[in-house]
Amino acid sequence: MKSSDLSRIAPAFVLPLAIAVLASLFLTLATRSIWIDEAMLLKDIIALRSPGEFLKPLPYYDQAEPVLASLFFKAIMWLFHYNIEPLRLSVLALSCVLIAPMFAVFRQYRWGAVVFLLAMIGHSFSMGLFLTELKHYFLEVSVSFLAIYSLWQAEEHGNLYWPIVMAAVLSVLGFSTLIVSGALLVYASLTFAFRPWDERGKATIAALFICALMVVAAYAYMKYLTVYQLGNYDDYYSTSALGSLGVLKEAILGAYGKALLVVSGIANVALLVTRRQGFVFTLNLVFIGILLVVIVGRIVGFYPATYPRHVIWLVPFSMVIACCAVLEFTASPARPLKMLGLALLLLMTLQAGKACYNNLKGVNYEYVDNNALYEHVAQMPPTQFLVYPDAQPSLEYYALLDQRLNKHQYVRVFDEATKHRAPNLGMVEYQDSLAELLRQRPAKDFSVLVSHVNLDKDVSGRGKALEAEISRLNCTYTSYFYVYNAQLIRVHCPLDAQL
Repeated sequence: MKSSDLSRIAPAFVLPLAIAVLASLFLTLATRSIWIDEAMLLKDIIALRSPGEFLKPLPYYDQAEPVLASLFFKAIMWLFHYNIEPLRLSVLALSCVLIAPMFAVFRQYRWGAVVFLLAMIGHSFSMGLFLTELKHYFLEVSVSFLAIYSLWQAEEHGNLYWPIVMAAVLSVLGFSTLIVSGALLVYASLTFAFRPWDERGKATIAALFICALMVVAAYAYMKYLTVYQLGNYDDYYSTSALGSLGVLKEAILGAYGKALLVVSGIANVALLVTRRQGFVFTLNLVFIGILLVVIVGRIVGFYPATYPRHVIWLVPFSMVIACCAVLEFTASPARPLKMLGLALLLLMTLQAGKACYNNLKGVNYEYVDNNALYEHVAQMPPTQFLVYPDAQPSLEYYALLDQRLNKHQYVRVFDEATKHRAPNLGMVEYQDSLAELLRQRPAKDFSVLVSHVNLDKDVSGRGKALEAEISRLNCTYTSYFYVYNAQLIRVHCPLDAQL
């Protein structure tokens, strides 16, 4: 066999291996515990009964979810009940279906699919985490890839209907996707304006007008769906202009990781200099425009991105741009560009290797190990627990999943506060809830079920608040069961402890 023949078939051998590695990483993520945000949302999904209830803001825990996402979660819970792993695998399966069209984009490159999968492997524990998340963020990530695919269709085949229609579709699949929808409409409008008039002109204008109206209507409806969340937590999301940039920087760093941030940043600049037309150049410009909107939106306040999950939908754009840069530059006859492409490819490969190593080593990827916590609680004899407020959502969910948990007696204070909320009710005062919880303690020693905080390494201040309240009562505690970010503590109070 000639070496040239070997080089042509090499991707066919590497591709199945890359798919297998990525599948292994994703399957690992699908086994993780339910954490507080997911538990709060799933309580809402379980409570939804009639079609009309899906169209209203969610009633519990100030959660917000696009209607189609709620319907999807209701459907898979009807199929798999409360079993965590099948639910996550269902989310992953839909994500894969939505991302699959990207392979058509990379088909023009001999190693395109392999490089794309390499990038996915490298960021499986950041972006991949959200592709198995039981919240709508998996849709926001997946449909960003669809937006990229629609841009490719428009650039490569001259079909503007793809981005126009995709803008309308994306607007109802997420909250952040509205920004992507707006970007697609702006792109389609500018492209149409600079094209010669043809027989499809009137139809294109009509499509633009109709889809723009749909996006505006979707925006108004999404504001309605988020009325509890944004209304009750307005002070939480708002910061100064300078503070907003700091918050956004941390969110983007958490979503991207340092490797992708470096690779994509270099790729963005290099492509702007070396590519002045075509799909990759257009995608780069669209991404820069979207990023500017996100930055301005965070400063002004109309897009209060605070955590990595709020900006994770940007990662597909950067990932595809980085992959295209590697593929374009490594194939370039210019030695400087080829060396740059190889350097970027090396960084991507090292990141993928790190992800594989971490997976083999068993590096923790959980927010909180609730699976282990509630399995231990289920095996205990009947016990009275005071329930730390942040543990209540997960306890509610795991009690549905495992009936053995219902033999215990639970004392909690958030029940009434998490019923149907009014926008003007305001945020529940955390410190007051702790005081109320400990006022309900029994006279003798008692146990507290703690989840979603590490009392030994607390950085949020919420764990310190619990310790401070225990100390205020002149009580002490010891931990008798501990897993990652969850534990059972035994509190001892003197007989004269104040109430």
